[in-house]
Amino acid sequence: MNMKERRPVGRPPKIKAEDQPDLFRKFEEYIDKTDIPIVAEFAYKQGLWKSYFHERPEFANLIKRCLTKKESALERGTLLGSLNAPMAIFSLKQLGWKDRAEKIIFVDPKTMTNAELQRLMDDGS
Repeated sequence: MNMKERRPVGRPPKIKAEDQPDLFRKFEEYIDKTDIPIVAEFAYKQGLWKSYFHERPEFANLIKRCLTKKESALERGTLLGSLNAPMAIFSLKQLGWKDRAEKIIFVDPKTMTNAELQRLMDDGS
């Protein structure tokens, strides 16, 4: 068997190409109707792995919409105190948020030289 005749590896996907529009519509509905949408939850409910959606470019915008709504809902719920803050923070970190202390320096500009003021304005250090 030459390289061009190789058989596909792995189990064939449960979703056929003709079923994609229906899955796409279901994903849109899930995002719209769910307070805090989760890609893995939707995938599980469809009998799929979440990687199924991440590996297909046609779902890229829906994934972004889902994650944006999730991020917004987590932030709002945490600020309002309606969500468990540690869990919301954990989830937000999974979405790329960072938990770091910023270095804040209070100075009296009257005591600084013009060069120091200029450097502070140029790079914020």
